[in-house]
Amino acid sequence: MKKSLVIFLFLSSTLFAKEVSLEYIFKHASKNALSLKMKQLEASIEASGIESAESGYYPTFNVVYNTEYTESLDGIPLGSESVGGITISNGTRYQSSAALQMNYNLYNFGATNKEVLAAKLSTKAKIKEQCLQEQRLYEQILEKYTDALKLQKDEKYKKEMLSVRKELYRAKERLYRAGQYSKVDLGDEAINIISLERDIENALMQYKQDIIKLSELSYMPLDVQDRLVSIVIDNNIITFVSSFETTAQARMLKNQIEAKKAQISLQIRKQLPLLTMYGNYYFYASNPKEYDYPIRHMRQKSWNIGFSIRFNLFNGFKDNSQSKRLSLELQKLQQQFNDAKHSFTYENKSKIAQISELSVLENKDEKLLDENKNKLAMIKRLRIHQTVDLLAEFNARYELLERTLNLEKRKIDRASTVISLEIANRGEKQCTQH
Repeated sequence: MKKSLVIFLFLSSTLFAKEVSLEYIFKHASKNALSLKMKQLEASIEASGIESAESGYYPTFNVVYNTEYTESLDGIPLGSESVGGITISNGTRYQSSAALQMNYNLYNFGATNKEVLAAKLSTKAKIKEQCLQEQRLYEQILEKYTDALKLQKDEKYKKEMLSVRKELYRAKERLYRAGQYSKVDLGDEAINIISLERDIENALMQYKQDIIKLSELSYMPLDVQDRLVSIVIDNNIITFVSSFETTAQARMLKNQIEAKKAQISLQIRKQLPLLTMYGNYYFYASNPKEYDYPIRHMRQKSWNIGFSIRFNLFNGFKDNSQSKRLSLELQKLQQQFNDAKHSFTYENKSKIAQISELSVLENKDEKLLDENKNKLAMIKRLRIHQTVDLLAEFNARYELLERTLNLEKRKIDRASTVISLEIANRGEKQCTQH
């Protein structure tokens, strides 16, 4: 019964295990990562500011209703006075009015145009910020995928190396019993086996942690039994290396700079005179004794239309302070652009140099691997003629596995660096469209 259960569990884990590629994880993360969805919402929120800014192109209409009671303390039944543009009622009466009011900014030196432009540029910057968030997410996924892939290779090859070590130990143990091998050297071999077993356990433990982190980043449930597929790359890195100005980061910063310039221009225009047209259409009534009469009999009508020019001469240096702040913010954005360009240039150089060095090392590892294969083949031929002992063959097999593992990890490092370079050089068109 127990044996059947073990077989069932083994077959279940094998059947449900799946192959997972880096590209598939990228696509799944782009569709499901909440950090990207939040950036998308931020872009939508920013886009709502465009309609708010465009409202300045249209007139505003208001309906106002007032009902009140006024009492003259001088005993005057009816009358009113106008002082300083304010109408003061000095009669005793109930009165009500309803008015349709209209206001329209006829000319404001293009302030509305600048406000709309700033809103549109800020929205574009937010959209590109979503692209940058995806780029950062891809970098994090790539780092964990690379680590997990190397640990996967570690576990595979070190298990084979452990099998060879155990065979080597048994052979040395037979020699020890025959008095042809020292106990100290046999003890060293036992230590090597224990060290390999510890390395395999550590690799498996870290692999589990990396798989969990990959699941967290990509919102894709992954299992330890899943097999990560090797990274596929285009060896011609010139095809995707670009200038900084074409990257999503550069375009985002440019949009932010242009938006800030539009805000500065808007701030200047707000300090200029504003020509406004206004109009009102009134219904009103009053009665000295009955409170409900003006409400029921608003039949008197009047209307007016006019123009006004408003110019703020002094507002406590508020405009100067805001202009200075906006100018400093513009300088900060320009410095961020230059700093980002500087970092991008040297990071590209570093990665290209790293890819070149890894390619050289990979070629050398391949040559060493070929030499190890030839060495093992030669030892096997000599074993037929009993020119070399069995220990030499075991050592050659172990060394071949070690060389193969080093080469596999070198290939993973080079492929990962190429993908990292490709991600860093992504333009806006390469970003996932949401």
